[in-house]
Amino acid sequence: MEAIGEHLGAAYGRKAYDAGSWLPHPAHLHAVPGEASQHRATGPAHQDLLAGLAARLAAVALAAPDVLASASYLEAAEFAARAEDLARTVEYLQLLGAGAVDRTRTQATTDAAATTRAARSAAVVETDANWPNPPAGPGHPVVSPADDGCRNTAEFLRLRLHIPIREARRRLTLAHQVLPATSLTGEPLPPTRPHLAAAITPTTTGATETGTGITSPAGHGPAVSSHAATLITATLDRLQHHTTAETLDTIEHHLTTTATTTDPDFLTRVAQRWTDTIDADGTEPTEEALRHTQGAFIRKPRHGLHHLEIFATTDQYEHLLTVMNTATNPRTTGDKAPACQPGGIDLDRRTRAQKQLDGLITAAKTALATNTLPITGGNRPHIIATINYQDLFPTNPATPTSKDHSAETVTGTGTFAFTGPVPAATLRKIACDADIIPALLGTTGEILDLGRKTRLFTPAQRTALTTRDQGCAFPNCTTPAPWCEAHHITYWSHGGPTTTNNGVLLCSHHHHLVHKEQWTITTTPGTPAFIPPPHIDPTQTPQQNHYFKPPPPPHPPREECPKTVR
Repeated sequence: MEAIGEHLGAAYGRKAYDAGSWLPHPAHLHAVPGEASQHRATGPAHQDLLAGLAARLAAVALAAPDVLASASYLEAAEFAARAEDLARTVEYLQLLGAGAVDRTRTQATTDAAATTRAARSAAVVETDANWPNPPAGPGHPVVSPADDGCRNTAEFLRLRLHIPIREARRRLTLAHQVLPATSLTGEPLPPTRPHLAAAITPTTTGATETGTGITSPAGHGPAVSSHAATLITATLDRLQHHTTAETLDTIEHHLTTTATTTDPDFLTRVAQRWTDTIDADGTEPTEEALRHTQGAFIRKPRHGLHHLEIFATTDQYEHLLTVMNTATNPRTTGDKAPACQPGGIDLDRRTRAQKQLDGLITAAKTALATNTLPITGGNRPHIIATINYQDLFPTNPATPTSKDHSAETVTGTGTFAFTGPVPAATLRKIACDADIIPALLGTTGEILDLGRKTRLFTPAQRTALTTRDQGCAFPNCTTPAPWCEAHHITYWSHGGPTTTNNGVLLCSHHHHLVHKEQWTITTTPGTPAFIPPPHIDPTQTPQQNHYFKPPPPPHPPREECPKTVR
């Protein structure tokens, strides 16, 4: 590996260098055109091009097993290399598609919003006596891509392409860095990362040297994979507040060159060495750098435990350390010795790390018990868990009589508002020191009914709606219940009562979308269902959100015990 110190010294020495039938069908999530779409003329040609390419790739994939069955080691390796080139080219097409969708969707949404603002003389709210006002004039409503219910392009790509939201965000972020852009005046702008953009673009002449001095290996695919490009851009974003633009350009060139000849694992080590080298002097970061790097990050769970990563400033860390030390301070022996320590023997087997975590959790529980935290979702913050009554209080738990029937032990599963499914045993422990609110969810879904005595939903009704909806009820939304607002299905100004049958939980984004009066809400029965407008789904099939309440998994057939015939 080349010496990074030499690159860094040279840089400072010169001046320049993101499943079942209830899932939305892709046809229901096609791009909603704007009022005056001017890009439809070239659409069929692009579709024919990709359709022909897909047909050829499908034919190759079907013929490949027979070809590889008689291939030698060298031939199989060559086949794998060419397939990798094709995969990198497809990744580049994915970036182009994501960038184009984001650009056109944003522009169409902006144009539709401008048209809507021009048609309205003043903004209205639900509290007005005549809200919502009738349409400003004759004609069809303004059509916007935002009518599909997606908050942003990443959510649209998640539903349209059936990819994780993290992958959708990754593609959009990378596309903004390596693809050319356009200024507000319509002038073309070069990519933000020119060296990486040259290496990720496919070639047509095999091994070539790009204009940035990076030599692409033999093959027609991009020299750098999409995954490696994401590693490079993440490193550059992390270092941009710690060094100069000239040094950052040198790092980009070196990492891109490394990515063309090595694997992503080795590239990660080189990127880490650059990070350590740039920050080796230990200079105090600026306030702007601290704002960009601090925060609490939720990572992927490991070994059944949830993983949190915290980057805190000095004063923030002092507060956290003070709270954690409440559980790690050494206990002094006095007149009132703890009952759990007979003879002065410390029976606490927790490690220091476990005590620190217990200190944070105890502080959080104490803060929730004070009932002084800001209101969220209409109620004071508290842990919300939903579980079947029989699972919480099993009356006749099965007693296994043999190894063959051990799986019949009653366990059950509940649901946390944020975390999701949780074992019933965990909720039984929490229920020892919690308020248990029984709620009967019948076929009509009616829990509470206060008539029209009050317009706002009461905390008890909020709890009932949380029990039923568990989050935003809009199809495919993942917003948990504490972040939602209670919405009247039939507006209060139109005579709608404040009852749970006439209420539904909606996040702020979908609450505003529903008030555009293009989506309609029905109850089937007692459970909200959403009917999309015709330009989203011509069949206007009612849709429900199954994210919080997915269909139960199929049960395997139960094996019958063999019978002894006498």
